[in-house]
Amino acid sequence: MFPKALRAALYSLPLILAACGGGGASEGGAGDSGKSAEGAVKEFTNATDMILGAKEAPVTVIEYASVTCPHCAAFHETIYPEIKEKYVDTGKIKFVFREFPTPPQGLSYVGSVLARCAAEKGGSDAFFLVIGTLFKTQKTWIYGEDPKLELEKIATQAGMDNAAFDACMKRQDLVDLINKNVSDGSETYGINSTPTFIIEGEKVMGVRSTEDLEAKLDEAIAAKAEKKE
Repeated sequence: MFPKALRAALYSLPLILAACGGGGASEGGAGDSGKSAEGAVKEFTNATDMILGAKEAPVTVIEYASVTCPHCAAFHETIYPEIKEKYVDTGKIKFVFREFPTPPQGLSYVGSVLARCAAEKGGSDAFFLVIGTLFKTQKTWIYGEDPKLELEKIATQAGMDNAAFDACMKRQDLVDLINKNVSDGSETYGINSTPTFIIEGEKVMGVRSTEDLEAKLDEAIAAKAEKKE
């Protein structure tokens, strides 16, 4: 179905897998979360992160998610658009997406690598465009008769021809990058299900509505404002 190089990478590497879903109340974070010497602007983020929003936004939200996770797709279809409009577009938060592949893990890695390839040409906007399309068409490209053809269509929307798509599927370095996100998420925050959110270092699970997430965001924004006073 896919070029042999990426298939070999997918099935020969010791992948750390997670179960999609999860629930329960929010949990505390795992202490220091990789703060940069440059200060709060870089707090909780790293050089390989895909970020939407102003870099000077006071609050950082990290989503650990999988493009094959139906709960993640539901979040991005029903909750994320309003959060983006109210908090990202207004400069209140910056939103980070970190890959945490879940079964079917092979396809999850393929979709994630595709989004990373798109980002190399079009930046974070292209990355989030591909991620959003993967969530919207999840059932088609995962369970359809020809997933490769469906993914090539998504690649075309991101400005990639079939040759570029095939070259993308050979990117061992991107598989390694995604594996690092998985291992770092597991070790730093105890991530074991998707979607899981990290808001200013605090692990938040069980987001079932816009109101659930807004309450946490408002709390974090207020706390950050109070520290500045």
